[in-house]
Amino acid sequence: MPEAERRKKLSSCSRHRFRYLPPSTPENFWEVGFPSTQTCVERGYIKEDNQPDQRLRRSRPYLATFSPMAKKSQK
Repeated sequence: MPEAERRKKLSSCSRHRFRYLPPSTPENFWEVGFPSTQTCVERGYIKEDNQPDQRLRRSRPYLATFSPMAKKSQK
């Protein structure tokens, strides 16, 4: 089979390889083991906040909800 005809036949048989590219794996997907904390921070896996979260306040005090006096006032 001549070289030009062979290339033509080969390109017609394997067109799907060029039309449908397989998705690439994410960066650092094949690394084995656990990354260090500093590496996780650099990659954005860990978000560092210097301010602590604000404490949530209850609408009703906890003790008033379960106190015996609260039960009497509800009746």
